[in-house]
Amino acid sequence: MRKKRPFRLLVISLLSLALLIYLILNVPPTYGFKIYDLRLTILPLFFFLLFISTYFLFSFIFVNKRRGLLISLFAISYLLLRLMNLTQGFFLILLLILFGSIELFFVKRR
Repeated sequence: MRKKRPFRLLVISLLSLALLIYLILNVPPTYGFKIYDLRLTILPLFFFLLFISTYFLFSFIFVNKRRGLLISLFAISYLLLRLMNLTQGFFLILLLILFGSIELFFVKRR
């Protein structure tokens, strides 16, 4: 018996993706906002929206929240490495091995 795809995941994904696109198109990367005495850049909001949109999208596609979480964490980890100028292919291979072995761990555990 197949699992039913919850469409609320797709709706949340599309809404967060729309917010992410709006953020990319209308807010400069150097924009900062101030909360009390703390000055923050727009990057944490960008990564949060990207994580939310990819998590819910892949959870909808695979009908599995664990796989959606792993793919989202992989994408965020890769982009954070790129942000820190760690752009060698070795880091991508390490990430693939890490997240592949985590997935295999959970598959074999069942």
